Amino acid sequence: MPLRFNFCPHCNEKIRFKIEKEDIDPSQYPAPVYIYHNDKSCGKLSTFYVDSLLRVSYKELEKKAGAIKTIETQK
Repeated sequence: MPLRFNFCPHCNEKIRFKIEKEDIDPSQYPAPVYIYHNDKSCGKLSTFYVDSLLRVSYKELEKKAGAIKTIETQK
């Protein structure tokens, strides 16, 4: 279960989340995945795009269509 670090596109705080191959649609790369920033000060959902090695390639503020799972950030 790879642990990934990035920054929330809404509040720019450092976030971490765990992602598995089963969390993404392997028929498309970069594959979208929804990340919910589980924090009282933010609490927003954004779309992250990951490559075949589960590295984040870019992110968007909005919830874009195509992801198969919503992942909550770790505390």
